[in-house]
Amino acid sequence: MVNLTQELDKLEKKVNALTPNPQYPHDKFIIITLNEAIAAAKEGNFGVGAVLAREDGEVIQRGHNHVFNPYFRSDLHAEMDIMNKFEEGFRDIESMKGFVLFSSVEPCPMCFLRLIISGVEKVYYAAIDKEGGMVQRFEHLPPEWKELARRQEFALAKCSPVLSEIALQIFLSTVGENDRKLQNR
Repeated sequence: MVNLTQELDKLEKKVNALTPNPQYPHDKFIIITLNEAIAAAKEGNFGVGAVLAREDGEVIQRGHNHVFNPYFRSDLHAEMDIMNKFEEGFRDIESMKGFVLFSSVEPCPMCFLRLIISGVEKVYYAAIDKEGGMVQRFEHLPPEWKELARRQEFALAKCSPVLSEIALQIFLSTVGENDRKLQNR
């Protein structure tokens, strides 16, 4: 049986060997999210990574899940990490138009609402989170939140299928252990 460290090392080698496929415009960004997801997982966190970029492709901020490490922070999901860093570092920016956030996994309810409030123009994710993802449950939002979210685009990333598979593998490899950590809190 392969342990988590070996599994993550194997996935990391796979990611590092990848090059963006020109057929998929989001590959470059999703590869970054995968590197961040692996970093999160290796630190003992949920394996989710994110990147914030301008529409012209300039990467502005990178981040990943920090729920358990360096210390417990229930709110420090990858998308929250990105937005916290961005909002602290770019206080003069008044509009998120022209910004795109990429995540390795579909945003959870907390992150989804934060992204709606932030106004990030486009949000793309590599893998669907069937259990905890909120974008797929958009119809369950209160009417006010739905209306606010209509100014934005939330969708699956236009990335190579192999990147979506790896994103899900990284995330799922960390769910069991981290769910146990949460239950013991």
